[in-house]
Amino acid sequence: MAAKRGKLVFTEDESTKQAYQKYQSLKQEVSNWHQERSSHWLATLVLAQKPPYLPIMDLPEDAIIELWQRLNTAAGAQISDAEAREYWKQFKDGQTTMNPELLSRLHLAQSGVAQLAANQAKAQGVPAIGLRYIASDDPTTSYICPVCDEVSTLAILSKPNGHRIMHCTSCGFEWTVRRAGCLYCGSEDAKQQTYLKNEEFPGIEMAVCQACGHYLKEIDARKLIVLDYMWEDLKTLPLNFAAEFWLKEHAKNHDQIH
Repeated sequence: MAAKRGKLVFTEDESTKQAYQKYQSLKQEVSNWHQERSSHWLATLVLAQKPPYLPIMDLPEDAIIELWQRLNTAAGAQISDAEAREYWKQFKDGQTTMNPELLSRLHLAQSGVAQLAANQAKAQGVPAIGLRYIASDDPTTSYICPVCDEVSTLAILSKPNGHRIMHCTSCGFEWTVRRAGCLYCGSEDAKQQTYLKNEEFPGIEMAVCQACGHYLKEIDARKLIVLDYMWEDLKTLPLNFAAEFWLKEHAKNHDQIH
């Protein structure tokens, strides 16, 4: 039985558009930093012999703070190095008191440094490259990035045959996973898999598993050209919110029936 398909409905507000503009400006700063400082920091990165090759919390602290401070300056929100290190310590301890914008720039700095690790992994030809790689014999773990060890919720259906490739929005690494079924719980029951879409975002579907309540955003590269997957994921966050709402409503209706 084929998986079901449905439509999502949402409203995009002006604040989201403004957030995109801020993101683009900061992402350009990350690109500039890569050009100026990547050779220095790449020399300090040491990858493990097997996944995860370099977990995101093991990235060099000095590199993250350096890039973070650059982003803070670009945003006109400078803080002292002492403050940055104290905030970083709190962040690692899970007790951060940062405001949301400062925290978002820290995440972007982490991602910028993690991209160096992903690039090094590709350059060294680690096993997790190409269609030959499956993240794990256990399908429930194949949504974990083999480089930075972060959870990915974004997949790409690649040209020309629609192979499903996970894309890590933390470091940008990509690896191939099985096309059918849920990557979170391993369910292969087509009746439990629903694909939701919205006409405002052609080429993108939310693969929802009713068995475990998780969802995956799928971008069909055969239909949509994407230059920045992190930006595309952020730009389409309303789809995530709508999928969560759909799951809640579906669960509510299911409980009423039973």
